[in-house]
Amino acid sequence: ITISMLNSEIMEIDLYVKKFLGPIPLFLFISFISGAFLTLLFFLSAYIKHKHENRSLRKTMKTKEDEIDSLRKNPLRDDH
Repeated sequence: ITISMLNSEIMEIDLYVKKFLGPIPLFLFISFISGAFLTLLFFLSAYIKHKHENRSLRKTMKTKEDEIDSLRKNPLRDDH
């Protein structure tokens, strides 16, 4: 609020292809929102990757536990 009250001048942003005119607080708000959105995308992609990896590791662990349980149930045979 203080920034918008003290810096209400019109600012020009030149993106080489197009120029934008607007108050400084508007551009600050847009940059904040776009930064938050990009951060959310990066963290969401990492979360999905780790979730998938966790699921595959749990599946592998379940298979190994089932194999160990089946080996425990079958006694060792020495038919020599």
